[in-house]
Amino acid sequence: MQTIAALMADAVAQHDAGHTAPAEAGYRAVLARQPDHGEALHRLGILYLQTGNAGAALHMLDAALAAEPANPAYHSNRASALRRLGRMQEALEACVQALRLSPDFADAYVNLVNTLDQMRRYGDAVKAQQQLILLRPFSGEARLQLARLLILDNQAEAAIDALYELLGMQPLSVAAYVNMGVALRRLGRLEEAEAGYRTALGFAPDDPGLLCNLGIVLQDRDQYREAIECFHRAIARQPDSATAYLNLSVACREEMRTAESVAAARAAIRHDPSMAAAHAALAVALLMQGDYAEGLAEYEWRSRMPDFPSPKRDFTTPVWDGSDLTGRTLLVHDEQGVGDALQFVRYLPLLRDRGIDVVLECNSQLTRLLTQMPGLGRVVGRYQPLPPHDAHVSLLSLPYLLGARVDNIPAQVPYLATEPALEAEWAARLSGFAGLKVGLVWAGNPEFKADRLRSPGLAAFRPLLDVAGVSFFGLQKGPGRRDLETIGPLPACFTDLGPEIGDFADTAAIMANLDLIITSCTGPAHLAGALGRPTWTVLPFSPDWRWLEDRTDTIWYPTMRLFRQERRGDWAPVLARVAEALAINSRE
Repeated sequence: MQTIAALMADAVAQHDAGHTAPAEAGYRAVLARQPDHGEALHRLGILYLQTGNAGAALHMLDAALAAEPANPAYHSNRASALRRLGRMQEALEACVQALRLSPDFADAYVNLVNTLDQMRRYGDAVKAQQQLILLRPFSGEARLQLARLLILDNQAEAAIDALYELLGMQPLSVAAYVNMGVALRRLGRLEEAEAGYRTALGFAPDDPGLLCNLGIVLQDRDQYREAIECFHRAIARQPDSATAYLNLSVACREEMRTAESVAAARAAIRHDPSMAAAHAALAVALLMQGDYAEGLAEYEWRSRMPDFPSPKRDFTTPVWDGSDLTGRTLLVHDEQGVGDALQFVRYLPLLRDRGIDVVLECNSQLTRLLTQMPGLGRVVGRYQPLPPHDAHVSLLSLPYLLGARVDNIPAQVPYLATEPALEAEWAARLSGFAGLKVGLVWAGNPEFKADRLRSPGLAAFRPLLDVAGVSFFGLQKGPGRRDLETIGPLPACFTDLGPEIGDFADTAAIMANLDLIITSCTGPAHLAGALGRPTWTVLPFSPDWRWLEDRTDTIWYPTMRLFRQERRGDWAPVLARVAEALAINSRE
């Protein structure tokens, strides 16, 4: 009869050779002879971890620790099992115990880093990884992991330093150049990021991940056609890559190749039906085409995207699904920007017509204005105490739930109202100005990721001020006001009213006394449209989905005219057309 040591040696040999069934049988034979054999229990736990059975692994590792409670390897591998089971705090405690027993145990540091990484405690993970590098100073993989964690911890500069150290050790490391590109992109050093990716492609010209990363940086640099080529090359090498198809969809949309954008988004969804960003990309492209039936349904995926710009809201009531709420109270909350709120509050009267008592929660900059909205019930500032309600819903989900189509948008204007006394005050204030009275808004919120494309800036608007017979009024708020400090002297026909505007109720009262508002695609454009004021909105080459394709009018605001860019970033021809139209209006 074989000894326990011989049985154990045979089982380990089978295990190391990848023969899991004979290895398991061997460990079981050992345990049949000695049930508290710590290493047999431990090795069996590792085998279960390797075959994906974390629950069985934990059971074995707990038994191993009962036999040998001071063995650091058992605690470390127990942490792996706990981490895979999602029991993160227990996994962290197991790592700490392993390191308490053996402070220089490198494998325990690996598990500690993985646990902290999964817990998104990136700063702590960085510190643990730095300790691991002291134990494994020549490990390129350890330095690569450190760089990745530094990037996640928003320490891009430190990540670059770590990657340079790695490249000193491994000058042909494609992964180092890839992560260098990621870090440089985080810092806005796009040319250097592009150079890093191109260097890596020299070593691995067919790598689909590299091609996608390069394409994304090219998008950041507004080089969409070349980005599209990169994504096509990536797809040719990895035809099942949902990510590559998603990137292609976004780039095609930016080039106004909308049908191609739809097709690419559909392909991304085929390969990964749960990819929220792909559904959102499909939604935007379909909505731009005017397909509101499918587009709005797909748009409901937006809040599941990892980078969704609005914070997740937690209410105790259920989400409204469009079912009958007659005689009950519905909390409607806004999301994304103030322009979205101003555009979609038009749907609240439809809820009232269904016999629903509506409470609107919105940005505090809008509460005073929206309190004046005819037929609207209570308005509450965001995060203020809420009255009792039976269900809640996002304002931007109302078009979907209420069956919006291109031909049934409730576009009767005005659907917003001003404060009568405030409007009269501004009427007296502006009565002395001669000629056509025109309000100007030249920039949006810079925190919006595409703001650099949609905001022309005051310099682009400057030629308008040379049109005779017009009094211009600056309605700009926010960071866009900095343009006033750099543009130099402005003509006497321009009056800056920005310092006198406290919130959107003030802007609305001023707009009510103007003949025309000329604005970029931002919140005041929607305010002017909702007030029924004559409005000219200048749009970037690839505008928001709500403006559809090609049109100079809009289904949302009957008093609005659209002026579209013909070439990305080139505002001069757009404002030249606006100036020409303004000159005609000023003479009428």
